[in-house]
Amino acid sequence: MKISIPAHWRVNIEVERASACITWLFVSGSALYFLYLQYSFMHWRTLSAIAIFGMLAVTFVIVSRHDHSMPSLRLPTLWTMFLLAVLCQFLLPYAYLAIFIVIWSAILPYYVNWRKCVVLSIPLALPTILIQGWVWQEQQAVLTGALFWTFNLFAMIMSNTAIKESKAREEADALNRQLLSTQQLMKQALTQDERLRIARNIHDVLGHHLTALTINLQVASRKADLLESTESQAIKQHVEQSHSIAKLLLSDVREAISDIRENAAIDFSLAVNALIKDLPRPMVNLHIDDDLMLTNVRIADCLLRSMQEALTNVIRHTHAHYFSISLTHCNGAYNLLMQDSMVPHAADKTLSGEQPSSIPLFDKAPCSYSEGAYSEGAYSEGVRKEAGPSESATSSLVVAGNGLKGMQERVHELSGTISWQQNEQGFRIAIHIPEGE
Repeated sequence: MKISIPAHWRVNIEVERASACITWLFVSGSALYFLYLQYSFMHWRTLSAIAIFGMLAVTFVIVSRHDHSMPSLRLPTLWTMFLLAVLCQFLLPYAYLAIFIVIWSAILPYYVNWRKCVVLSIPLALPTILIQGWVWQEQQAVLTGALFWTFNLFAMIMSNTAIKESKAREEADALNRQLLSTQQLMKQALTQDERLRIARNIHDVLGHHLTALTINLQVASRKADLLESTESQAIKQHVEQSHSIAKLLLSDVREAISDIRENAAIDFSLAVNALIKDLPRPMVNLHIDDDLMLTNVRIADCLLRSMQEALTNVIRHTHAHYFSISLTHCNGAYNLLMQDSMVPHAADKTLSGEQPSSIPLFDKAPCSYSEGAYSEGAYSEGVRKEAGPSESATSSLVVAGNGLKGMQERVHELSGTISWQQNEQGFRIAIHIPEGE
């Protein structure tokens, strides 16, 4: 299941973009109309205004894009848009052109935290006051600047509120997905316990009784051998026939018990699909071995919690577009590999162990595992890099946050091992849990 939605700091509401575009159209259109009436179409002010309005539109489109393109250009483009908004006030004698700064103020909270926005709101209103007062000799320049400052502040507040609501909604959705996946796992665990209970009862009650019946019939058959009458031979024949039926029934009971135990395995894919269903970001590529048998509830819970934590880290602390999960069973152990990436299928190719150019999409994780093959690293809250040697040019030592520490504790409780590595594609986590726990 693959779904992609932008990160929190990007403008992600179409209505907001549409309203900004309509505002730009009316403001720029009216300004050009007045310039045409006051000067002429070929006047340098009119031509300059056309160029500035066009560049304002281009910069707005860039800073409000929904994709992850040009991340390094977003902030410079944002401040370029502000300078263009100031420049048009300087060249054109219309105070209402400060509306462009109001539009810019509505975008600012997506790039700068709220406290900085409040601090910047006052100096950002000064150009309007200075230009209207000194350049255009506007008598009410201070009042005009103060009014537009309130508009700017209001726009920032509304955008900040929208961002908080969006984050709260995404966190609620994430909690809901985790709850649904855990509920699915608990439901299967209860079903497994019930099946195992029925199997034990059948084995303890019916199986033991059939075994006792078989032994008694065998004893009766041997006692019939001691009798020499014709009637005893007929009795022996019936006893042997009953003994054969009892043995066949006991065999059927044992086979039924084995089937119940085998079918008591947890369908882990249902819980994982509940976790990644409607996931806003990143796109998830999931591989679970078709023949994977997972009967230990503690192992299933550990693997599911590890996936939840890894996805949470990707959503909160990275801008990765893609996330691949591979769960395999080999040599009496469960191997879980997770990799995020900014490039399509790069995470899958990393998990496959193949070169990116040689494989279109990973099939499954390799059975071999070596904890020493990965350097310690993490993407987590408060992660800090440490100086020191690394196993490869693409890995670096970092300090694990609470999320990875909790994941590590759960794995170690099951006598498993966990390792992580920062590589060229993104971040990789490898978990190895023995089946015998």
